[in-house]
Amino acid sequence: MKKLNLLLSITVMILVFNFGYAQSVSFTLTQAPCNANGVLTANFTGMTPPLTVVWGNSKVVHTGVTGTSDALTGYAGQYLNLYATDANNNKVYGSYNGAPPFSYTVSATGGVCPVLGTATATVTGGTSPYTYQWTDANSVVVSTSNPATGLQTGSYDVMITDANGCVFGSLYQWDSGQGAKNAYIYNTSNISYSISTTTANCTNGTATVNSVSGGTSPYSYLWSNSATTSAITGLTAGYYYVTVTDAVGCSTPKGASVQQSRQIGTNITSSPATCLQNNGSATSFGSGGIPPYTYLWSNSATTQTISGLPAGYYSVKVTDANGCVGNGARYISASTPVNVTYTTTASSCTSPTGTATLNISGGTTPYTVQWYTSPAQSGTTLTNAAPGSYSFKVTDANGCIRNGTVQIPPVSNVSVVLSTTNTTCTQQNGSINAVVTGGSTPYTYLWSNSATTSSISGLASSYYSVTVTDNLGCAVTKGSHVGVSSPVSVGLSTTNASCIFNSDGAITATPSGGTTPYTYQWSNVSGTSSTVTGLSKGFYTVNVTDAVGCKATGQSYVSYNPNNNSCYCTITGTVYNDANSNCVKDAGEQGIENIRIHCSGIGYAYTNANGVYSFIVPSGSYTLSETVHSFYPLATCQNNSITVNATAGTNCVHIVNFANTVNTIHDMYVGTANLNCPVPGYQYRQRLIIKNMGTVTESSVVAGYKTDGQLPAPLFSPSNLFTGSGTYYSVSGTSLNPGISHVLTLYYNTPTNIPLNTSLVFKDTAAYTGPMSNWLNDYSPWNNVDYFTPLVVGSFDPNFKEVKPQGKGPEGIISVNDSVLEYKIHFQNLGTYKAQNIYILDTLDSDLDWATLTPIYKSHDCDVTMSENGVVRFQFDNIDLPTKTTNEEASNGLVIYTIHTKKGLPNGTKFTNNAAIYFDFNEPVITNTTLNTIGDVSVETIKRGNAGNVSVFPNPTHDIFTIRVNEGNFSTARVMNAMGQICGVYNLSETETQVNLSSSAPGIYFIVLQGMNGYTIEKVEKL
Repeated sequence: MKKLNLLLSITVMILVFNFGYAQSVSFTLTQAPCNANGVLTANFTGMTPPLTVVWGNSKVVHTGVTGTSDALTGYAGQYLNLYATDANNNKVYGSYNGAPPFSYTVSATGGVCPVLGTATATVTGGTSPYTYQWTDANSVVVSTSNPATGLQTGSYDVMITDANGCVFGSLYQWDSGQGAKNAYIYNTSNISYSISTTTANCTNGTATVNSVSGGTSPYSYLWSNSATTSAITGLTAGYYYVTVTDAVGCSTPKGASVQQSRQIGTNITSSPATCLQNNGSATSFGSGGIPPYTYLWSNSATTQTISGLPAGYYSVKVTDANGCVGNGARYISASTPVNVTYTTTASSCTSPTGTATLNISGGTTPYTVQWYTSPAQSGTTLTNAAPGSYSFKVTDANGCIRNGTVQIPPVSNVSVVLSTTNTTCTQQNGSINAVVTGGSTPYTYLWSNSATTSSISGLASSYYSVTVTDNLGCAVTKGSHVGVSSPVSVGLSTTNASCIFNSDGAITATPSGGTTPYTYQWSNVSGTSSTVTGLSKGFYTVNVTDAVGCKATGQSYVSYNPNNNSCYCTITGTVYNDANSNCVKDAGEQGIENIRIHCSGIGYAYTNANGVYSFIVPSGSYTLSETVHSFYPLATCQNNSITVNATAGTNCVHIVNFANTVNTIHDMYVGTANLNCPVPGYQYRQRLIIKNMGTVTESSVVAGYKTDGQLPAPLFSPSNLFTGSGTYYSVSGTSLNPGISHVLTLYYNTPTNIPLNTSLVFKDTAAYTGPMSNWLNDYSPWNNVDYFTPLVVGSFDPNFKEVKPQGKGPEGIISVNDSVLEYKIHFQNLGTYKAQNIYILDTLDSDLDWATLTPIYKSHDCDVTMSENGVVRFQFDNIDLPTKTTNEEASNGLVIYTIHTKKGLPNGTKFTNNAAIYFDFNEPVITNTTLNTIGDVSVETIKRGNAGNVSVFPNPTHDIFTIRVNEGNFSTARVMNAMGQICGVYNLSETETQVNLSSSAPGIYFIVLQGMNGYTIEKVEKL
């Protein structure tokens, strides 16, 4: 008993997560446990009674606690969590590591049938001898021995009693963490076999068990469809399990997937539900099979369209006339009628004096407002706020919600510009000068090397930061890297190749400065001298090092003589509509755009607006073929495998035309894309595209465009197409030839008082002829309706890539039948001079069907080609794209294309994609990486929205930002750059966690916070 008495005076504070600045909890073991008779007391500070205290993941809940402590009786000594809320909605979370009467470990060993498994408990502490009781998942006692033997596969709990009658074991385990442990037995069998399948042409697939060995024959079989034979037939696509059991009862389960030869598309369009109203809808369009199609939705509806829907996920099974099946799903989102703007008063930098007032409209009064602050505030006005960002939630009388973020400015804005001089190689003579504007003088300075002057010198190469504080106490921190400058410089003289396929170019490096002799290291070519020869066209880099190790780098591009065509032949031709089916291109027969032509060993080219393609090839034999489009089948007289024997020589040209016929297809496309992003106080621009993707001229196209009214009315350019006012605009009776688009730019003035993270909703619709309901008769109606939902942001990267559908969660979960992905690549000239030539390289994912790539939109004239290994090149020659500073609007570009996924891909398949954008001869700009993953979208596998609330500030940041947990139980934060690379992982053991991006490049960074209730994602910009 002396040991137990010693425990009574121990107070433990461990793993405490404070949700505010002043709240905390500590634990005191008031009575040590022996037989679940302990008392554990939680002591709270900064909390106002009455309290609600939740012990052990809601195992015990005490409400109306009138004091600042709470006792848990019947405590067995296990690890547990605690969560408490006070009268002011302040929250605190803590964890107690436990104080059991003794500790133990469990080891488990699975058996190999017919031998079963064993579990062993090893006790430390307490008083021997010990007794044991093992129970299975049904609470049936299976053993009182240690070790326990003869255990079937499954989970087993153990309760242990020592000689003093003290009891502890896994049945006392309430929360994960340190403490009680149980055993899991996994028994195996030595029966092995394989399963072979045949593809189902809708309903005739098979699965067969082969080569059974091990165990004791004879064997029996039980399939997931209840069949008991070794082979099953008449199968539709799906996954089938079988358990093979031998004569003594040993068994081995396995499964195999039966594929379907015909992939049934289940493209879905949807309309969101208005908050708390059942007015959402979804329409599925079967494709790729034999009509008619039947539909079975997850809500048991059997119509093509389901309506009257609340928000949520809806899955559909589409079956064609032959029984082939496709599955898809779509999330019906909920729009909110609640709109919010705000006004602020600036805060002192030395005390929190700022305010923010929400101006709420729409929805149903009265409104309730929750501010994610500590202590929590409510009401339309936030008070006593320091400079920074503050998130809120507005809920109307019907429960409709609008979330957003306000920004409270400081009374004084200090701006710092750092002028940096690099240190010279082998010396320490770098310097940084801070130039300060704004704020209230005088300023004080504190550098990371403890200097307090406006400039520092005598610096080695490293990163340095300075905090500048003005007379009002307002401060800003900024940093700069002092690099190494070299006395060595290098000039390059280049001799171009004589022809595009010749390797007779040369580069000579001429270094100066530093200490001789110099050494040379070249890239892309072997050579260690100052001159390299035998070069073909391309980029080459040389690193020059002097005798003391100082370096210089030079890069040059070896071009070729464009007037010399003696080393190649041009293979070119036209894909055209052969109106008279004679396989001769007659006068007046129109070319066909975006048809893909393959040249063996070279790659692919897409025909331009006139139907023309072109390849440049060295001497050799080549086979040309067309990727036949269902809209434009080959003429019956056209051969689709044409051999060209090319012998390079001056003006060598081979003309190979392809004759096609034209099916009458009505196929319209409508889509909206950001040209920039909505930022408060700035102009926001959209690109609206209405394109005739069909084969016939449409003379009476109708289109509509609707906004949610949160932004002022837009201006359309050109202005003579759409008419309307307020939130709805339309066009009717316009004409579009095949392959031609109406391209409009929409201009919005984003209000200065609209909160960040506000979701905007736009809808556009198009049909080849009126009324608008005719969009349902389109060849591919799923791209005739587009809901576009951008967020109001504080900043953005203009060179980026996006994919539609985005998918669900951070993995971008999509259905296996979301078979068409639409990619948009945005680019902008951020340089100091116009870009004459731009090209984009896009390496396609290997799980995409490269043959199905279809260019949809190009903001400027460009040639589209693809290599044999799936690298797409968008070539903009003589684009002369102006800079952002000279013409912000004209400095942007955009390409859009669609591509199909391959058939028969398993769940878990990931589609990753980014693009490299080359502006003239500069290093490429690499976009973010898009991600989609095939999975079950009908199941809510990842939670977001109710995971909690966090603040990230300051945002933008120069180097250091803070993650503040306002609400929710988050355990870790991953910081990733725009390419998806992880820059750091942080354990969120406190309410506030600081992240230092000083060693990271400027740009956009994402913070993924994971916790008990799911995840949430925030974004921060480093300046």
